[in-house]
Amino acid sequence: MIILEYKQNKICAGPYQGKSVLPALYDCARENPEEPIVVKERDLDGTLFIEALGENLSRNLFISNHNPLNQDFGYVEDSPFLKISKTVKYPTWIKGTSIFYIHAALVNQVSDQLSASQDLLYWVNSLGKLAQSAGVFTYQLPYHLSHNKLSDSLLYQFVQQHYKRRWTLLLLLCHILYEKRFPWAAFAKAQFFKTRKIKIDAVVLQKKVFKPDEFDLEYEIIIPTLGRPDYLYQVLKDIARQTIQPKKIIIIEQNADSSSKSELYYLEEETWPFQMDHQLIHRTGSCHARNLAISKTTAPWVMFFDDDARFDKLLFEKIFQTLKQTGLSVINTAYLQNNDQDKVTAMIQWKSFGSGCSMVNRDVFEQCSFDLALEHGYGEDADYGMQIRNAGYDVIYTPQIQILHLKAPVGGFRSEFIFPWQFEKFKPKPSPQIMYFRRKNTTLQQLQGYKLVLFFKFYRGFGTSNPIKHYRYFRKAWDRSVYWSHKLSNGL
Repeated sequence: MIILEYKQNKICAGPYQGKSVLPALYDCARENPEEPIVVKERDLDGTLFIEALGENLSRNLFISNHNPLNQDFGYVEDSPFLKISKTVKYPTWIKGTSIFYIHAALVNQVSDQLSASQDLLYWVNSLGKLAQSAGVFTYQLPYHLSHNKLSDSLLYQFVQQHYKRRWTLLLLLCHILYEKRFPWAAFAKAQFFKTRKIKIDAVVLQKKVFKPDEFDLEYEIIIPTLGRPDYLYQVLKDIARQTIQPKKIIIIEQNADSSSKSELYYLEEETWPFQMDHQLIHRTGSCHARNLAISKTTAPWVMFFDDDARFDKLLFEKIFQTLKQTGLSVINTAYLQNNDQDKVTAMIQWKSFGSGCSMVNRDVFEQCSFDLALEHGYGEDADYGMQIRNAGYDVIYTPQIQILHLKAPVGGFRSEFIFPWQFEKFKPKPSPQIMYFRRKNTTLQQLQGYKLVLFFKFYRGFGTSNPIKHYRYFRKAWDRSVYWSHKLSNGL
């Protein structure tokens, strides 16, 4: 590992002494193409940060100290990468400059695309934003908290270069409405910048193999099911053909009719090459069903599965090969419908979590549970993904591993459920479950930006084109959503 120390943007020692940080970093990477590099402030003790990096330093990592950067990004970005934990390693494109890790191989891929004359804080965050979407795994470690921010001018330039052009206008509106300020000069100046694009071959960066001394292939599968016995049968048959068999399959069958009996007759009538733990419950809801299934597991790995999927016999062989090569704790496979084409080619940090196509390590799911406040609604998967990130782990999408999602037209957990707010004169907007999720998992600025976008999205949606009446209706609908989201927090 090479360590570059700097003060006031100048390297302090070694062969690059006196050079600005970015030119020195580019030279160092070019001369040492296989080396991991740490860049840090001279007076900062980077021991804890470097120890936390570990020994298996991938070329596909970009990691910095904790730095929230500008909270204003919440106005224009709706992602899980902005509400950054201060206590664990957290996936985010946002970077600090007190200390950061990057591999020479990544630097060499971008050195001729990103100017070395840029502001260092702008450079690390621009690279973080562009590299994450290309497949580089980007994180912050909870050390050396800093509060470095971009100026208004650089903030608007950043939004102009890294988001769709309309977002600078939304940012300006949010500054006017929520902060009572009008940075018109920064907004106007930003309009002259073009969208920034770079090419990164993350597949090449991801080729370095992590080789654990031991790896446990024991796993179990959890499947909640409701009204799909024929589809579930095909899933079980596909599992029975696997080259790596599960230790046990846990099936939670749901039927709200208390007098009903199981529809899964084949569980006992046929012989299966794995243990079968089947329980019929007279309560519906995927959150409760999955939590119950998870409580029955004992294996180090658990596959979260749906009852309407199809896959080839090598599925779990591919999954474990990926887990062994990467050292990951959570992977989300591609979950495509017929005729869908996946444009993603490299593994990437995923914005959500798929409860029907994910392999999860016990160390992770023992710290998480599906939130019952979201039962019968939407957002439970995304919320579970946030719990994973806040526990210090990440959700990685693996496009090379594919499962076919049949989207069965019968059964499932999205059957109509009557909520108390459906009888109100002013129907809540957004749905209380969405409001609950956003209040729990997003920043204040993200919630405010979402509110403004929703205001425009639902224009004319309340039966009037009068902007004043629309505002009044929207405010009442929003307030009712907030009210009911608090009720959800308290179990209604």
